[in-house]
Amino acid sequence: MPIGARFLAPFALASLATACGGGAPQPPPKNVAVTRQIVGLNADGTEADLLREGDRAMEEQRFVDAKKIFATLMAAKPRAEILPHVTFQLGLASDRLDDRPEALARYSEFIKGSPQDVRAKAVHLRVLDLAAYLEQWDVLLEAADSFLNRKDLDGVDRISGLGARALGRVEKGDASLAMHDVQSGLDIVDELAFGKLGKLPPPAAQLQFALGEVRRVRSEEIKLAPEGDAARADVSADFLQKMNARCQGLLDAQSAYAESMRTTDAHWIAMAGYRVGDMYRTLHKELMRIPPTKQAKTQSDEELFFAIMHVRYRVLLEKGLEMLKRTLVLEERKLDDSEWIKRSNIAKAEIEKALEEERAVIAKFPYSEATIEKTLELMQKKANLAAEKKQNELWKKEEQKNKKGK
Repeated sequence: MPIGARFLAPFALASLATACGGGAPQPPPKNVAVTRQIVGLNADGTEADLLREGDRAMEEQRFVDAKKIFATLMAAKPRAEILPHVTFQLGLASDRLDDRPEALARYSEFIKGSPQDVRAKAVHLRVLDLAAYLEQWDVLLEAADSFLNRKDLDGVDRISGLGARALGRVEKGDASLAMHDVQSGLDIVDELAFGKLGKLPPPAAQLQFALGEVRRVRSEEIKLAPEGDAARADVSADFLQKMNARCQGLLDAQSAYAESMRTTDAHWIAMAGYRVGDMYRTLHKELMRIPPTKQAKTQSDEELFFAIMHVRYRVLLEKGLEMLKRTLVLEERKLDDSEWIKRSNIAKAEIEKALEEERAVIAKFPYSEATIEKTLELMQKKANLAAEKKQNELWKKEEQKNKKGK
């Protein structure tokens, strides 16, 4: 079974059946009349016959047959006494077949209808996994809220619930509440020393990914270039401060994503790898929208400005491309085939195209790339000297202030 089918599961699916009453699925309740005849497109017989056949198919890992049988039972509106068992088995068979939307729907029905069932907590955890995998954020938020209200959670369960709710919140645009959940979850991680050594367990990886998302969102809220196609809108006077804050935010987010990638679940690596690559691409795109400064008085000045910008920040595309290439190793090794891998392929192709366009643009300027790089070195030295001079002036003022105070 592909790793994607066990996305974030704190237990293998085989363990789900075990947690629900041993290796074999639980039998329907005793002393219940189940003689009603059912006729369907894929199966027919009495409820009792179909239940036995479906359970046997699950035991023998004939999940296609089991799914057909339990789907027939479900369509026939089974009695209340056997409905939880039918719903669970249909969800489990669908999960085994990587039919994640169907599995999510049936598991969700199960935990809402049978919250006290011995299987409910394990199934609830799987709902969190599937909702996150399918990026159904509203479903994830609702399921995480109800999961965290359970009275039978241990520390690791709470890490899973808080990570899921944090992820749902940040993807729905509420970074502040998401950060509250992240911090609460990380406190438990530290208290339990969860994943302190070796690979990071998936629940902790989810928390780190959510932390990366919060930091990414907050970083990208710092706009460096004028919005839209406004002609030559002035870049703000505090551009350097904003640029420093934006870059620091990017690095902080990358640090959290890197922690998330230190996990046993390849899907988190795919998600985090894509995010890092895309962050660099997004920053480059925004920087390329910055218009020439007021110091650019002539067309030659403007050309030099654009040439410097293209050469100076091309490294962002190169960093993004390198991360995406590493991420796509997961596809080569058949460790993940999710939407995040597809996004990584698309982003990689777009960055490669952008780099070709960069080289073509630079070639049109009346300056060689070596000349532009030399200019950049001189500008950097000048900026460093100016910063050093300013710092020395501040120190002198502080010294004079201290002397007067004495």
